[in-house]
Amino acid sequence: MWESMGQIFGQKLRYLRTRSQLTQVELAQQLQLASHAHVSNLEAGRFEPSLEMIVAVAEIFAVRVEYLILDRLPADAAEEHQREGSASARSAHYFGPRLAQLRIEAGNTQAQLADQLLAAQAHISFLESGKKLPSVDLLLRVADLFGVPVDALLSPK
Repeated sequence: MWESMGQIFGQKLRYLRTRSQLTQVELAQQLQLASHAHVSNLEAGRFEPSLEMIVAVAEIFAVRVEYLILDRLPADAAEEHQREGSASARSAHYFGPRLAQLRIEAGNTQAQLADQLLAAQAHISFLESGKKLPSVDLLLRVADLFGVPVDALLSPK
């Protein structure tokens, strides 16, 4: 069923960074952060990453988003969760159009989907129009509901 991101995102980030022989400063630069302090806080579990940050980390290290957000996948299992090199770039902003497409293909209205996801219809509308991004929890619920990988919700088509 639904599984939310827990405590080991920071451990996975540190594992990937050190495996790639990057310093926190170098990773912060790749993530276009003003300071390495944000990377330090993410690794220590003091900050929860945004969906955009999770996708950026997944892109840099060529791993699946699921690897980063599911606690049941151990940090040292990154090699098992590598993305294929030919896969298109992911973005949190692809979520809205993909949600609308999946909802329409399933023959649901926004109100029906909202009921299934325990969300407000207005929130579904904002998500589909790109005015809002989903929480990690909602992203996982949508993937579970439609039986698709998380990365498919963050990719064009």
